Amino acid sequence: MWGAAGGVALAIFWMTLDEMRPFPVSWSGFIDRATFRLCPLYILGFSSNVKSMTELVLITMAGNAILYGVLTALLFGTVALLRRGCS
Repeated sequence: MWGAAGGVALAIFWMTLDEMRPFPVSWSGFIDRATFRLCPLYILGFSSNVKSMTELVLITMAGNAILYGVLTALLFGTVALLRRGCS
């Protein structure tokens, strides 16, 4: 749950920064790279399949929720198994 919420928060934060302009060139490049790395489904906005910004935002938020939710579950599962093995 916390991973999914964190993923949605990351998506909202980085997409908001990506849409706010103007930034200095160095900041803009960093924001673009970070957005594409932390929100991998955001790149779908540059394909012809996504027609509106609303679709892009929903896809990115859902994708991040799933991605970071699964990563958090795997992390906590691994820690639980390691703790169980060390006891």
